[in-house]
Formats: sequence, C-alpha cells, structure tokens
Amino acid sequence: MYTEFLYSIFDYYKTLNKQSIIFEIIFPLLLGGLIFYLLYFRGDLTHVSDFRDNVLTLLGVLVGFSITIITILTTGTSNNLNEIKQRPTSKKLGTKLLSLFDVLLINFTYSVVLEILLIIVHLIYPFILSNYEVNQCVKIVVFSITFATVIHVLLLTIRNMTDFYLVLIKK
Repeated sequence: MYTEFLYSIFDYYKTLNKQSIIFEIIFPLLLGGLIFYLLYFRGDLTHVSDFRDNVLTLLGVLVGFSITIITILTTGTSNNLNEIKQRPTSKKLGTKLLSLFDVLLINFTYSVVLEILLIIVHLIYPFILSNYEVNQCVKIVVFSITFATVIHVLLLTIRNMTDFYLVLIKK
C-alpha cells in the first residue's frame, strides 16, 4: 500500500554510474561522517534547530522547483524536448534502453520523493525529541544522516539542473 514511490528510488540507483556514485553518494556520506565526528567529539547541538528550520524552507523550495521541471519535461513541446525522448543512453532498466528523457524524469522524480521524505523526517523528528528520551549519540547519528541526505539532494539538484540546461541549449 502506497509503496509505488519506491520504484523511483530503485530506478534512480539502477541508472547511476561510477562518477555519480562518488559525487552524489560517497561524498555526502563522507560529509555526514565528518559532521558526526565534529558533533560527537567536539561540538554542541545548539544550532541544530536552526539547521532544521532552514532546511525545511530549502526543501520546500526545491520540491516546488523539481515539480516545475517535471511539468516542463512532460508537457513541453519544444524540439529539444522531443529530441531527447528519442536519444538513447547507455542506461537500462531491465531490458529497456532508457532515453535521455527517461533518465531526466527518473532523476527529477527521485529528487522530489527524497525531498518530500526529508520534509517528513524534519517535521516528525522534533516531535519525537520532545516526547521521548533519546540518547545524545542517536541524535547525532540521525542528524548526520539527514545532513548527508540533504547534501545528496543538493548535489543531485546540481546535476539535474546541469542536465536540463544542456538539454535546453542542445549540447
């Protein structure tokens, strides 16, 4: 029930190449690990609530932006958009060879799903913290993971915008 959004997540990971894995997954995980180290051994959590408030605003804007791009991709009728629907890539889902349009749509849809999931986490997490006793180490781990995921979304947004830009200027 209501798990169809998982398809976009699985499809995104199936289409990644080595460079994307390094840039969009390993690098954010390293930053999340660094944040964990700094908070656990040297830092304090006084500014975490400021981060949460700023991230909620940022994610709200990114969701709207990503949905707008999906709308442009799916309803646009420019020659460039029609051309990318026919341009094959080396990426496959099962036996189906994906077009550049398919890859862009997968990336933007994954981005929207992840941004919405992050918003949900950032809305629920303060409620959990205020109603349950949570170990300081668990707080730092959860913060580090969400921080790394936000960085992942931002790096994915950079790639998505670059790809969309290149489609529009036809390079």
